[in-house]
Amino acid sequence: MRAVPCPPAASLADIGDERARSEAILDMDPVAREDLALALAACLGDPDPNLRDGVAYVALSQMLRSQLVSIETVMRLEADLRARLAQPANADGFEAPFAALVLSEVARTDRITPWMGPEERDRLIAATHAYLSTLSDFRGFSDGDGWRHSVAHASDILMQLSLNPQLNKPQAEAILAAIALKVGTPDHAYIHGESERLAAPVTYLAIKETFTAEEWSEWFASLWPQGDPLREEAYRSEAALIKLHNLQAFAQSVYINAMASNDDRMKPVAGAAFEFLNQLP
Repeated sequence: MRAVPCPPAASLADIGDERARSEAILDMDPVAREDLALALAACLGDPDPNLRDGVAYVALSQMLRSQLVSIETVMRLEADLRARLAQPANADGFEAPFAALVLSEVARTDRITPWMGPEERDRLIAATHAYLSTLSDFRGFSDGDGWRHSVAHASDILMQLSLNPQLNKPQAEAILAAIALKVGTPDHAYIHGESERLAAPVTYLAIKETFTAEEWSEWFASLWPQGDPLREEAYRSEAALIKLHNLQAFAQSVYINAMASNDDRMKPVAGAAFEFLNQLP
C-alpha cells in the first residue's frame, strides 16, 4: 500500500515548482509561516524523496537561512528535531538523517545570529554524539528512495558548530569525539562522500587554532590505536580493509583541504594527517 503523502509538504508541493513555493513562503502570513515550519518537521520522514528532500527540507532551509521565522519557532523546531534524532531507527530510515540535516541549518542560525547559550550548544553536540554512537544504518543514496546519508548529515551539524565563533575548547573536543565514532568504522565502506563530510568540521576547527600540533597528532593516532587487533589483519580481513579505506579517505581529505588552503593555521592539522597516513598499515 502506498503511503499517504505528508499533508504539509504535499500542500506546498501543489503550489508548483521550487521557485513558486519559495515565493509563496515569502508571501505567507507570518503566523501561518511559523506554523508551517513546525508542521514540516513531520514530513522529514516521508518516503517520497521529492516531498522529504525537495519540498520539506528545502522549505525549512529557506525559512531558516532567510530568517523568516522567529527565534521562538527555531527553538521549538530544534527541540522537535532533537527528539526525532533520538527515536529508535525504523526500517525506512529517513526521518533521523533528515532531522539531522535540518538541525545543521538550525545550528547555522546560531552561528549567524547567536541565540544558544553554552548549555544549548553542549546539548546539541551531545545529541549528535548519541545519534552517531548507535547509528548502524549507513545507507546513502538509492535510485528509488533518494538520500538517507545519516553520517554525512550528522557531520553537517558538527560542521556548523565548528564554525561557530562562540565554540569553546571542551565543545571542540566533544565534536572531535563524535567524529571519531564513525570516521574509521569497520562496518561499512563509505562511497557517498561521508569521509569528506566528516573531515569538514576538523578543517574548520583547525582554522580556530584551538589545538596544538601535538594534540592533533594524538587525536589522529587515537583513530586506530596500535593495540587494535585489526591493524594486524589489515590486508587479511574485510573489516580491517574497510577501516583502512575509511581512515585513508578521511585523512587524505583533511590533508588535501589543509594544503590547498595555503593557510598557515592549517599546517598543524595537515602535518598530523600526513603523519597518520604514513603510519597506517
